[in-house]
Amino acid sequence: MMKKGIAILLTMLLVSVPVSAERMPQYAPLFEASFLQGWYCRDWTAERWITELEDMQTAGFRSVILQSTVDLTYEQTDLSKPKTDAASYQQTAAYALYPSALVPGSGEMHTLEYALEAARQTNMQVYIGTVSDNRWWNYGWGAPDAYFAEWTVQNGAQCAAVISEIRNLYGSAYDEQIAGFYYHNEIWNMDTACAGTDAAQYAELIGGNIRQNLEQIAELFPDKPMLISPFYNRDLSSPEEYAAFWNKIASYAQFRTIDIFALQDGSGRDYDTETVFAWNQALSSVMAESMQFWVNHETFDSGYAPGSMETLRQNYLAVNQAKKHILFSWNHYYHDQLPKEFEKLLQKMTGDVNGDGFFSVADVVTMQRWLMRDRIAVSNWIAGDLDANGIWSAADLSLMKRRLLYN
Repeated sequence: MMKKGIAILLTMLLVSVPVSAERMPQYAPLFEASFLQGWYCRDWTAERWITELEDMQTAGFRSVILQSTVDLTYEQTDLSKPKTDAASYQQTAAYALYPSALVPGSGEMHTLEYALEAARQTNMQVYIGTVSDNRWWNYGWGAPDAYFAEWTVQNGAQCAAVISEIRNLYGSAYDEQIAGFYYHNEIWNMDTACAGTDAAQYAELIGGNIRQNLEQIAELFPDKPMLISPFYNRDLSSPEEYAAFWNKIASYAQFRTIDIFALQDGSGRDYDTETVFAWNQALSSVMAESMQFWVNHETFDSGYAPGSMETLRQNYLAVNQAKKHILFSWNHYYHDQLPKEFEKLLQKMTGDVNGDGFFSVADVVTMQRWLMRDRIAVSNWIAGDLDANGIWSAADLSLMKRRLLYN
């Protein structure tokens, strides 16, 4: 009798909630954010930023992730020294997206300000990446040495300096537009660390580097999260070994519950859905308890061509551990090269809560049964959150029914 009463109430709400076709959300917020590389957007005008963020908002995104705001490129000039000796390198190129003391001559760079102002005008947000240093890729193989210890401290200090500069330049004017900060160093399942033969030195050094970033963020932007997006190579370790490595890193890094762990899904290595699920399952079992667990879907394949939309859809549904999904990189691969195909994917997935590949009356029935406390299986919660408020309600059910009528 109670369920019948709830069903009648829901039916009344479907009729009483006025949502015109023009006011209906075009797509569910399937993807929270997408990365933008500094080299790709550093010369954009203020007008271009507004256009890009408007297009992102139309596609359901709520924020953009600037991968880095300071890029430092080095070349080894003293070949008699070990490759890991950072002091044997000379800086050969550098740029910043804002006036930074780390990059002399960057006083006229206003890319970050353009991005933040565009976010203000479009009701979007920006995750701000800090320092990109190409010497990072010299490390992580074999046992860590004293050179890596020196580099991690230096890099952590540079990142902290960037966060401080951003606080001073933009903190007051654009606090609401700053979503958080992105930790640029991409960590992977380093062989000796995952094998447990490095005496946990990698975890201690990397965790300490992360903590330098976190302490500065916590002091200057206490309510802003740090987003980190590691990757994996399935040939280097098992998923469980990698999870154990991250458990050790976390003990040194001291993540907060607001911080975000967004594992790269492996699409760029053409990994199958079973592999993607297994690695996300292992990592989420460790990281989801202490911080937000998201998934970063790569939008390219092993040949660096735009990735398949069907692969993206399948991996999206497979990683049901994820609270949110982000992309690397919609603007670069899909918006510029496959805009119509991506729009078809959004159309296909919006409302498809049962994950059968298309939106139909069956999805409306699934949501109504769930709202009536019949806890049936749901494949894609986000697909049904049409009012983008993070929960299912009668308003979403109303929008679902109207979507059937208008599409």
